Amino acid sequence: MNRIFAAAIDIVNVDCINIWCGMEPPEWGDRASLADGLPAVEAARRLGVKRETLYAYVSRGLLASRRAPGSRESRFDPAEVARLAQRTRAGGRAGALEVVVDSGLTLLDPAGRLFFRGWDAEAACEEATFEQVAEWLWTGAPPEAAMRPAFRAPAPELAAAARAVGALGPGARPVERLRVAVVAAATADPLRFDRRPDAVASAGRRIISVLVDALPAASAPAVTAAPAGELAPEAPVAERLWSRLSPLPGTADQVGVLNAALVLLADHEMASSTLAARVAASTSMAAH
Repeated sequence: MNRIFAAAIDIVNVDCINIWCGMEPPEWGDRASLADGLPAVEAARRLGVKRETLYAYVSRGLLASRRAPGSRESRFDPAEVARLAQRTRAGGRAGALEVVVDSGLTLLDPAGRLFFRGWDAEAACEEATFEQVAEWLWTGAPPEAAMRPAFRAPAPELAAAARAVGALGPGARPVERLRVAVVAAATADPLRFDRRPDAVASAGRRIISVLVDALPAASAPAVTAAPAGELAPEAPVAERLWSRLSPLPGTADQVGVLNAALVLLADHEMASSTLAARVAASTSMAAH
């Protein structure tokens, strides 16, 4: 089971899809109310800096501030101030060059609860499929939305990916197969440079489907470009992935656990793969 979860982590790199969907960053009020916010003088005292330095932190994106209603006084999130103060006491430099990313997708609250655009991730594991959570992250479509697009691998992209994966030796790891598959599939996708939100979400469905279906069946005696087995192309991603990761037929409970793992990994913000995708997207690396 641990091997299955490790492979699932390799599968669910939807970060490069998320960052092109035009989501707005969350408001500071989602994390704390203005009534609970710290006035500037108290925030500066807790950080051990002058007010001028405090506002320099705001301009650099290290702190967020909001104006109190009917006042020119700024308020600061106490949890954010505490994190910055702890880092400086530990020897870090609050003014050092850092990567600051605002996201409207994921919120990790101080108590450790994870939310996907306001949807509790633990509840999502019990209530929805991985596909429904992905659609919620990409488009904001609720789980009960009718006529949901299928996660299906187009034949040209799947054929290109399967040929590339089939050429690898039996010692190749899943993550190595996936890297080869996504590059090969891209060469057969004429719409890969279309960055409109709807097109990007469609690309996400195709990419995930190709990555899953291009993997060889776990029960195959050799590494080959195996077909999708007896499962229909529209079968849930977790069911199709199980047959690629385990030689044993999965029970409903086991596939449900795998689906939950995929949901929890659907967005993971500042992982190295996410950061790399953000940098590539922000510098417009695609050819025109």
